[in-house]
Amino acid sequence: MSPWLTLSLAVLFVSFGAILVRLAAAPPLAVSFYRVAIASLILLPFAQRDARRAWSALDGRRRLLLLASGLALALHFATWIASLSYTTVASSVLLVNTAPLFAIVLSRLFLHEKPPRVVQAAIAVAFAGAALIAFGDGTGSPGSLLGNGLALAGAVTLAVYQVVGRGLRDALPLNAYVLGVWSVAACVLAVLARSSGVLLGGYPVRTWLLFTALAVVPTLGGHGLANKSLRSFPAPTVGLFLLGEPVLASILAWLVFREMPGPWTLAGGAIVLAALGLVLARRA
Repeated sequence: MSPWLTLSLAVLFVSFGAILVRLAAAPPLAVSFYRVAIASLILLPFAQRDARRAWSALDGRRRLLLLASGLALALHFATWIASLSYTTVASSVLLVNTAPLFAIVLSRLFLHEKPPRVVQAAIAVAFAGAALIAFGDGTGSPGSLLGNGLALAGAVTLAVYQVVGRGLRDALPLNAYVLGVWSVAACVLAVLARSSGVLLGGYPVRTWLLFTALAVVPTLGGHGLANKSLRSFPAPTVGLFLLGEPVLASILAWLVFREMPGPWTLAGGAIVLAALGLVLARRA
């Protein structure tokens, strides 16, 4: 398969994530749990040999990093998927895609990596665009602000996952890393669901099929193909392509739910995407 086709399919598959979450019509913690749990079970036969060998060779510090990375990923799915119950697909997906900006901020705070001034300015512009989205949604449904806050929390926790896992990706084979993080995330989400009184059973067949589709299409398919694309393209190039997700997800939301983004979301989204594009291009 052409590397460009692989990357294009990754963007398409990832864009179905928010749509499938909405269609599942189940509690966010249940959706989050089954998304990573089913994906882990499908991956297990292909990754267990590498995982068994690689995990046993990890030192104590890296094992803690693996646990922390899985915890951050669990919180990312829990908050972002919950946001789709309160705000539009366009706002939620746009805001959660600010994760690279938070990753830069976290790297500056904890790893002392100072970004160029152009990148610092672009980050400020992107957050101004996010504020426009929040302002526009705040004039509508009161729950939209909560949804936007949850989407931003999803962006922050995704950034933590990316920064914490940076050193692990070099220490573990890709399959072993992904299986380890997803397994930890599934365990954390199961505990959160149990402690919150969320049932993990008793759903209709349609919901189980949507849980499986979430695991296969955006998780294994989308993120799997994106990881494969990293072997052919620099990370910023892959990141720039993945900025197509908010656009495609918004189009799909209009086709499936007749959900049209408002003018503030469109304006703020254009600013966020432009600033993100500049950041990723400068880091190339």
